[in-house]
Amino acid sequence: MLSIAVTRLIVKKKIIYDRKLIIYAIIFVCLSGITVYQFYDRSTKIIDRDFQVEKVEDEIDFYDYRPFKTDNLLKSLQETPTISFHENYPRLDGATAAYPVYSAIAQALYKGLDEKTIKDYVTCSNTQNAYEWLIYGEIDIFFGAQPSEQQIESAKNKGVELSLIPIAKEAFVFFVNRDNPINNLTVEEIQDIYQKKISNWKSVGGSDEKIIPFQRPENSGSQTIMLAAVMKDKILPNPLMEEYSVMMGGIINKVADYRNYSSAIGYSFRYFATGMKPNENIKLLAINGIEPNIENIQNGTYPFTVDVYAVTAGETTENTKKLIDWVLSKQGQGFIETCGYVGKE
Repeated sequence: MLSIAVTRLIVKKKIIYDRKLIIYAIIFVCLSGITVYQFYDRSTKIIDRDFQVEKVEDEIDFYDYRPFKTDNLLKSLQETPTISFHENYPRLDGATAAYPVYSAIAQALYKGLDEKTIKDYVTCSNTQNAYEWLIYGEIDIFFGAQPSEQQIESAKNKGVELSLIPIAKEAFVFFVNRDNPINNLTVEEIQDIYQKKISNWKSVGGSDEKIIPFQRPENSGSQTIMLAAVMKDKILPNPLMEEYSVMMGGIINKVADYRNYSSAIGYSFRYFATGMKPNENIKLLAINGIEPNIENIQNGTYPFTVDVYAVTAGETTENTKKLIDWVLSKQGQGFIETCGYVGKE
């Protein structure tokens, strides 16, 4: 329309307006404006500390890991357990990535229960909620990553002391799209990427593409480890809306196929990314030239090797102590490795 108006002014002819054309033009301009605004909003808006963002419905099906369910995906103990529980079962909860492990432990040791009754003793409500249930005495043992500073403070405010018992080792991993030519990053490059000091893959030897560094919610297990083990004393800026994933499975899917680009990077735990939520369209990165494999986790050379904990709060029951002692025993540690984690020694 603008070109028509300019042309008519030049030739000094009276402009005859077509009402339908004007309406269509207005609609087009409005829709274009909305599209541009939405892109700008997502590309510039920072997620606030409440992280109120729509959840991604692409998580794993926890029902597949429920103890005593027929044809579940849990590993089985191939020998008679040295202990078992017939009453006063410890109540277990924890991180998503630890659920197949502590669920399998319950299936091996808890007697007299079935698929329905086990729900009173074994749940998976994610790291943030599970720590809250532990602090408020709703569960006996949390399995997963170390607590965040906020969770430690919450326990202090409640007057309980968290006891962290290392039971296994795990790798905190970074991954990119399989088409990304980058296979290795240094610790410093990871830190600089997430601090936005490096914003293009070209700066680290990759393609000329903007880096999309995905983050997880505050107080989730992976975000806690990101802050404690990776960023350490460095400030991690709040993510933009387009750099945020509520669910752990969602961060994998987004990196695997982010708007058909190969420019995203994300993080998780090795067991979750390769065992629970494998995706052929991502690849794990080496850090400082060291792969996050079992051997490098065992010898501690992989830079982001972390402990997996059994965490209790306040006074513990006799059966709670027995269960943790079994997990630390030779049989328990062997079963931990059967389930896919690396033993603590």
